[in-house]
Parts: sequence; structure tokens; C-alpha cells
Amino acid sequence: MKINTGVLLAGGTGSRLAPSTNIVNKHFLNIFDKPMIYYSISILLLLKIRNIKIIVDSDSKDILEKLLGTGDEFGISVDYIIQDKPLGLPHAINNIFVKDSKLENFAVVLGDNFLHGREFFNNFYDLIDLEKSNIFFQKVNNPQDFGVLHLDEEQNLIDIVEKPKDFISDLAVTGIYTFDDKFFQYFKSIDLSDRNEFEIADILKLYMKDKSLNHIYLGRGMTWMDMGSNESLLNCSNFVRTIQERQNILVNSPHEVAFRNGWINEEQIEKLYRDNNQSTYFQTLYKNVQSIY
Repeated sequence: MKINTGVLLAGGTGSRLAPSTNIVNKHFLNIFDKPMIYYSISILLLLKIRNIKIIVDSDSKDILEKLLGTGDEFGISVDYIIQDKPLGLPHAINNIFVKDSKLENFAVVLGDNFLHGREFFNNFYDLIDLEKSNIFFQKVNNPQDFGVLHLDEEQNLIDIVEKPKDFISDLAVTGIYTFDDKFFQYFKSIDLSDRNEFEIADILKLYMKDKSLNHIYLGRGMTWMDMGSNESLLNCSNFVRTIQERQNILVNSPHEVAFRNGWINEEQIEKLYRDNNQSTYFQTLYKNVQSIY
């Protein structure tokens, strides 16, 4: 069995990036040569997921549709679901169930997450357990900014602590998850937190209680970043620029991923290039697909 549906979270206020995000959704901000959301949607495409549901606020929906359309440009299907109030990740995901009552196993990616490296994508189905929920963690030097894992000496999961003031571990939970349809049952039993949001940690703890939560280390060969702060925007842009200029490749280009997956062809890439021939992104894309071997 494969995961066929991906959920991409592209709402939220992006308050840490104000004043820029006072006028535009943070997922439209550029990370070097392409918008932030290109990087996160590429995660789903690299997992060969073609049915994508994007959670977005009503103010951003039209702009996002102009950018991604129906998904035809990438050989995928995109459905937009509006979250009118920022009530947290579980609430956003639950909105999908209103439109798709047959949703079973699905992947979730936060729109400000960046992931680069082959190991995770090449071994994805060897790493996960489709009979459980799967979360992915990575070592960080600023654990106080993330939800972190508390593991025992045998690496069993004891707890997930959100933005701990005191050091618990340096193992941050990334914004990449897989869930089954128990998610929607669990959502009914959680309440709003002090932040007036439904917290994903509460859902994960219910999976833990049922011994249905699998935690997976991304490993040293993978680069993960949360692009939610000014510092991380700059760091990620510099990382992408360095890799692309040294290796003459595109990092997390959904067009190139779609081409490599066989979902779009060279003629479609050529048309995109002709329509955007002043863009260095499309220039590099067109050049690279001609030299893929």
C-alpha cells in the first residue's frame, strides 16, 4: 500500500516574518530563486504523491491558485481547502475530512519546511509503518524553538514537549508526518489549548497512548530547515544558492521533480521556458531537463 494523498499547510499568520507577512502569505516569499511553497510541495512530489490538498486562508487562495493552478503544470491534482481561522494544524487537517470522508493514510507537510537529500525519499516506505502514525525528527542546536522528543535509554518515545524552556533533548519534530484515519477520531477528543489552538502534540500523544506512533530519525545525510524566521529564510536561501551554483542543479524544483517522475514532458517544460524566458529559474530548468541522464 502506498500513500496517495498529501496535505500541505499554507495558512497561518507568519507573524515572525512581519512586516513582510502583513501584506503577503509567507509561503509566497522567495527562498533564493523560487517561492517557499515550491520547496514544501516538492517534498510530496518526491514521495510520488499526486493528490494534494492545500490548506490556505481565504485571503491567499486566489494568489495560490494563480501560482499552482489545478496542478496540471506539475502533473498532479491540487484541491484548495480554506481555513478561515488559524486554530492550529489538527483543525486545518480536520477540515479536509469535511470534503473527503474516504481519506485513509495521508502525508502532511508544513508549508515552511525544507528537506534536502536522497536517503529519506529513497527509503521512505522502508522507514515508515503504515499501520501507525509516523513522525520524523532531526537534531538541532535550538531545541527550545521546536517540539522535541523525550526518549528513554532504549530510544523509546516517552513524551513530546512543545518548545521546552529547560533542555530535554536536541531532537526536534519536523513538520512532516503521516497519519491514518484515526486522526479524525482523535481530533474529536482534544480541546483548544491556552493559545486558542488545537495542538498537533495532543493528537500525537493519543497515538502514543495507543502505541501507534512511530518516530524516525532523518539522519546526518538529510538537511531539514524550518523557514519560519528571518534568520532561517536567509540561511535556507544561502544553502540553496550554494548547492545550485556549485552543482548546476535546481534544489526542490517541483517542475523538475514532476519531469523526473514522468508526470510532465520536455515539451511542457519548453513552453514554460518560452513563457518565462527572462527567469533564471526557468532558464536553469529548461537547460537541466535537456541534460538529464
